[in-house]
Amino acid sequence: MSYLPLMPGFQHHTIPVPAIPVWAFPPVMQNAINHLQDGGRIPVELAINVTLAAVAEACQSHVEVINPFTNMPDPCALYIMTLADSGTGKSTVNKQLRKPFDELKAELDKAFQEKLSAYERDYAVWETKLQALKSNLRTAVKKGLSADDAEAELASYTDMKPGKPVVPTLAYNDVSVAALIEGLSEHPAGSLISDEASSIFEYCVKDNPAFFNKAWDGDLYEHKRSNQAPRSFKPTLTLSLMSQGALFYSFMKKNQDKLLNSGLLARFLFTNINSNTAVLTGHRYRPNTSSCGETALTSFHIQISKLLEKQKQEILSGKIEKKKLRLSPEAVEFWENKRDIWIALPVNDPRWRCVDYMLQKANTNTLRIAGLIHYFSDQETDIIPLSVVQNASIIMEWYLSHAATWFYQFTDEYKFQQDARELYQWIYQKFISSGGIPFRKNELMKYGPNRLRRSDKLEPLLNSIIATGVIICIKTEPHSAEYITRHIGNGYYASVIESPVNTHLIAQQPLKQIK
Repeated sequence: MSYLPLMPGFQHHTIPVPAIPVWAFPPVMQNAINHLQDGGRIPVELAINVTLAAVAEACQSHVEVINPFTNMPDPCALYIMTLADSGTGKSTVNKQLRKPFDELKAELDKAFQEKLSAYERDYAVWETKLQALKSNLRTAVKKGLSADDAEAELASYTDMKPGKPVVPTLAYNDVSVAALIEGLSEHPAGSLISDEASSIFEYCVKDNPAFFNKAWDGDLYEHKRSNQAPRSFKPTLTLSLMSQGALFYSFMKKNQDKLLNSGLLARFLFTNINSNTAVLTGHRYRPNTSSCGETALTSFHIQISKLLEKQKQEILSGKIEKKKLRLSPEAVEFWENKRDIWIALPVNDPRWRCVDYMLQKANTNTLRIAGLIHYFSDQETDIIPLSVVQNASIIMEWYLSHAATWFYQFTDEYKFQQDARELYQWIYQKFISSGGIPFRKNELMKYGPNRLRRSDKLEPLLNSIIATGVIICIKTEPHSAEYITRHIGNGYYASVIESPVNTHLIAQQPLKQIK
């Protein structure tokens, strides 16, 4: 057999992922991101996501951004999803950034323990007086005296019952939706952080997307269940979820329609860390004197701690007031133009259709990123300048490109290409086993891949393979059987020999060469 073409190069026309925009973040965040990479051992995508999630967690209680379209405040909470293989360093980077949050939890636990002790003292006194007032009322009733004064005094005193302090939960990990709702109804701002997010999606997100949509939107959530007191509150929730790519892929295959129809995925900033290609991209941190060592992370921790101290004082005082940020006029114009560009992408470029739902929310996520990186650097200025919104849009486009590249595998185009590969593999093996001799097309319809044998499925796939130039379908006579023959080089195809006529035919027209 003189020549046997290999698998044709079906092209995956995915969106290229741009260079990682570390420079678009404020300097303190840049240095923390660079430090977390540990000289290239931790993917920069992972370092960016955990850093941005930490900033969102620290800032979301303090700041909102006025949406230029609605003129209403939007929360600055983010939903971030990171796909990374085991051993990428998900747990390691989370632990490094959690130090200020762990310290806040310890301080709140101590403060609320003191409040609980005071409550127990106050409650003991209150309960003793309550029993005395109840006794007064019973005595009046027994003696047939007027009980009006005793009733009024008891009713008034009952309303003075001390409230039991509840330690707020600020960060959740392994949690049910019911427990999350209960915790956020007591303190409405928190974060859900997990480096094993498949179970979170499996048991929480897919079964109650309405709650997570409401939380992202900053809308009022009303929770009513039988045998439970109704709850009504506005949650502010940041999600930082990580999962192994294979596990999330399996989850998506089972629940794709439900997740897409719910609108939940549209709200996520999505990143896929490909361990094989990451090293090849060249966007890896190399240690330098400006950001290596503990100084970079310490500076980041100091800024986070400053924001968390403010949060602690608000929790202890019960007085929470959020700063409302606005875009400058130039930033509004840029932001609106970006929105129009993103919304038009699926119309102008079919490669974006697989994430059209994310593009619908991209302008809102950009607004939130801009608010976060502005407030993290400057808690005094209420106006977000154009440069910050431009940087936020660059960060957003990086996330969108990641999403478009990964979610392409769920498109009809990708599935068609995979079917074409499977069909050609069968044809390829057929030529191998027969020594390259052409074979009748009906053999493909009888013995080819079972799910691809139907004519309506087979013909488009076969035509796509023929278009690559590696094979051709041909008849030796107008009424003879149709054969599949292989390319033998220089635009020619192997001869078709029909017994008993022994007719030879070689295609003369040159076709596209294999690349």
